[in-house]
Amino acid sequence: MLVINPSWEKKADTSKVLIYSEKIDTQTIQQLKDSLQIGEVFSQKDFNRRVKENPNFVSKLGKIYFLGQDATPEILSKLSEHPISWIPKFGIDELQDIRWNGIIRKGEIQEINGKIELSEAKTMKIKWGNQVLDSLNLPKGFSSFNLRFPSFSIGQTSLNLELNQNLLQTIDYFTAKTLPQNILFILSNPDFESKTLADWLGKSGNKVEIQTTIAKNTVNNVSINKNTNKFTPDIIITDPSNASNSLVKKAFSEGKSVLFINLENPDLAAKSINQNLGTKWKLKKISNEENRQISQDLSAYPYQFETYALQKSILDYPIAIQKKMGKVSLSLLNETFQLKLSGDSLTYSKIWQSVFQALKPSNDNNIEIQAPIYQNINTEIALNSTNFQNHLSIEDDTIKTNQSALNQTVFKADYTFRKTGWQPLQDSLEIYVDGSQPSLARANLLKPYLKTGTISEGSEQQLTVKLTEWAWFLVILLILAGIWVEAKIG
Repeated sequence: MLVINPSWEKKADTSKVLIYSEKIDTQTIQQLKDSLQIGEVFSQKDFNRRVKENPNFVSKLGKIYFLGQDATPEILSKLSEHPISWIPKFGIDELQDIRWNGIIRKGEIQEINGKIELSEAKTMKIKWGNQVLDSLNLPKGFSSFNLRFPSFSIGQTSLNLELNQNLLQTIDYFTAKTLPQNILFILSNPDFESKTLADWLGKSGNKVEIQTTIAKNTVNNVSINKNTNKFTPDIIITDPSNASNSLVKKAFSEGKSVLFINLENPDLAAKSINQNLGTKWKLKKISNEENRQISQDLSAYPYQFETYALQKSILDYPIAIQKKMGKVSLSLLNETFQLKLSGDSLTYSKIWQSVFQALKPSNDNNIEIQAPIYQNINTEIALNSTNFQNHLSIEDDTIKTNQSALNQTVFKADYTFRKTGWQPLQDSLEIYVDGSQPSLARANLLKPYLKTGTISEGSEQQLTVKLTEWAWFLVILLILAGIWVEAKIG
């Protein structure tokens, strides 16, 4: 019987089938089969055998569910014309999703987003050496997380994402040199807040000019990183008393950005800015206290912004931006220089870099690529440029780009990296390609097949049933046991 390996036919409802990857427990499979009312369940090995026995097997399938993320290339090729509903099966304390910017400019905010299910409440940290750049306390159960910090290096950057001191993921990205901005301060009175901000902007490589009224018809000019070229401001920083200033109005009408700080009287400030620039600022007083505390060294005026369709908030801070002809930002923060004095330069940089990243004009020839990038998995690359870009240089290849139909300045290309480690991109950039194959990498192989195309109705079909290897093992074991027992009895 072992040699003959008998088989028989049975009718099976294949309008709904479940294919599961390795190491999925029987209980989980049975629960899904019952809850989704699935007719037939196949391991990947069994599914491949069915296809070999009957070439029409796949064409008669209806809705296909895939449990887990270890889909083999052989399975995916067989299902390439058939949509799949994916049911992921990640472990506890294992990343279920993560993404960050693969290429970023120095000073811009790097943002790490992801999902994870925890066995208990834990702390997640992003670290550079021993320095904690950002951290979160996550509760037990499923959580989405978001970590943000200003990029500080140039070139190849590698950070550690840790969960309770255990390495969870290495965050690799490339930091390009920042493009300097021309920033003009128009001040009614000299103050330490503006001076600290101007010095910080200058140290970041920007060209800064400060115009301070020291007496009637007398203006003092100070320059940081001055050059011989004509200075045309990209961003103006001022206080509400200068909302009617001709330079402010001219820059705003030309589409430039204006940042208002040092409000003192927020209600009157909002009305003055609305009147002169046509914005729609509305503030609501939320406390009778002089200030409201945000952190130990940071406070704000006791107001909050009312909702407006063309208004965007900056992180969780009382700072917002409205878009009209140009961008106008209003900060309800009190003096932030105290953060610098207390040694918390990271929070200071995070606040103001987030503001200027939202205010500054878009960079030309800016490449966007989402990490992590895995070997042998298709990756989308986007290039923002006002000049026509019909190709990209990657590794040793030159690939053709496609211009976006919705935005004529966006060019996209798909590429599959074959080599691992740091790979050259364009003339001076690099991108890190991960050669490991964690669950997330294997899950990305499934994503192009998920819920695309038309799902067929499926039908009842004949399936060949054979005894499994385990069944034959038990039969042979029973026979040998019987022979042994018979000899003992005899």
